[in-house]
Amino acid sequence: MIIGRQLLVSLALLLAGLAPGASAQPAQAPDNYEAVAGKLRIIHFWSTEPEKIAAALARSDGSPLTMARTAERNQKIQQFILYANCQRDPDDKCWLSAVVDITAPDGTPYGEQLQFDALPLGPAVPRDTIGRAPASIGLIIEDGEQLGRYRIKLAVTDEIAVQTATSVVHIDIVEAGTLTSGK
Repeated sequence: MIIGRQLLVSLALLLAGLAPGASAQPAQAPDNYEAVAGKLRIIHFWSTEPEKIAAALARSDGSPLTMARTAERNQKIQQFILYANCQRDPDDKCWLSAVVDITAPDGTPYGEQLQFDALPLGPAVPRDTIGRAPASIGLIIEDGEQLGRYRIKLAVTDEIAVQTATSVVHIDIVEAGTLTSGK
């Protein structure tokens, strides 16, 4: 999937709106939705409306995107990994692997480390164009699990360039009905 310039501007504005100081959260390490390693660039964000995000990315027309920093217990939240400028092999193919570490609000690991190919060895978007990696993860914090701020560390490795871009974002999980009761 290729993302056009208008959508790129929309992404930049949205990321700016999610910058530190944009919320009343206590001081913490800032989220870095964008990460760079060598020429590889990634953008890492989450949504509770993945179908709307996927449709907006497919339209590539600058439609507003709805990223999530908060989700309710038992609500699915989906990760999105956008990339640009992966190194190509002699057959003009790219390969991006991903490692995800999630930390629960109490500082303990949330489950096992997840490893997968975000972009299996194959064709990629043209250079200097942003594309969506076809693989990512979803998350649901279920009954009995901790509420609060989860830390998600995503490390995307360009397996051909052997360089890793690392992004850390936070998702606040609140009790079910908390967000929807205000609508």
